[in-house]
Amino acid sequence: MGLLALHAQQPVTTVPITPPPPPLIVEGLEILRVQGNVHMIAGAGANVAVQIGEEGAFVVDAGGSGQSQRLLTAVNRLTTRPIRFLVNTNADSDHIAGNDVIVKSQRGTRGPQPGGGGGGAPGQNVGVVTVAHENAFNRMSTGSEGVPPLTGDALPASTFFTPRKDLFSNGEPVQLISQPAAHTDGDILVFFRKSDVVVTGDVFVTTSYPVIDTARGGSVQGVIDALNAIIELTVPERNQMGGTRVIPGHGRICNEADVVDYRDMVTIIRDRVQEMAKKGMTLQQIKAARPSLEYDGIYGATTGNWTTDRFIETVFSSVSGKK
Repeated sequence: MGLLALHAQQPVTTVPITPPPPPLIVEGLEILRVQGNVHMIAGAGANVAVQIGEEGAFVVDAGGSGQSQRLLTAVNRLTTRPIRFLVNTNADSDHIAGNDVIVKSQRGTRGPQPGGGGGGAPGQNVGVVTVAHENAFNRMSTGSEGVPPLTGDALPASTFFTPRKDLFSNGEPVQLISQPAAHTDGDILVFFRKSDVVVTGDVFVTTSYPVIDTARGGSVQGVIDALNAIIELTVPERNQMGGTRVIPGHGRICNEADVVDYRDMVTIIRDRVQEMAKKGMTLQQIKAARPSLEYDGIYGATTGNWTTDRFIETVFSSVSGKK
């Protein structure tokens, strides 16, 4: 019997694919295990990441207005230990509105003491350390469009202005990595190194085109740079799938391939608008040419705060220098 015939007779072994566990629903919020010690809570505004362990909870972002109690109930479902760190990835309302309630809920618990810059009176945040980039802190303290100035416990007690700030929580190194001039001028990535999870804030989302807030220092090139920074951190398991998990500011849990596709999309649209602008086309002519056509069905919107038209207008302004 020939070798090929022998191979043909061998039974084909298939490896069963274990589906991910269904999300846990608490107070209408979805809790999904990402990997390692990190979970994601969806439905309270921006996505919230929670790392849990013997030392307590490390929470990334605080949810939107009116969501704080629901969010705390969801965190308490994951761990009975106190919240030790609260990191804000930017100064948007849906990421910071719950700061005040979360800090007050942990007062009196024994936790790490705040360090570095930031506002607040002595003794603030005794139980939980709140951390943000210095530019985000400045936006919170002065207010911005749709977000009134924050005071007291709502403000981060610790800030940093360096490219990176390192923390250690629950036996795991955690890196806060600044992304200047991206969605805003105060964005950070949070990288849980042992769990191999990157939390991106709004420099990466799966539900829309990137929101680029030029009034607060954002730029299309900064978003592309931030997406490249995420790709530098991620390592796929095989065929660009699996491996490092990515929690976007809004949307589903992702991997490197998803971020690469999103980066390519933003770059392609940026380059198209740039070439049209170099040819002397006006903004209206560029809109009529629909440089984002094949992506509009996935990321586009005709209503709401961030429409396709606003995205194209912002890209045009970024590449041409014209308002």
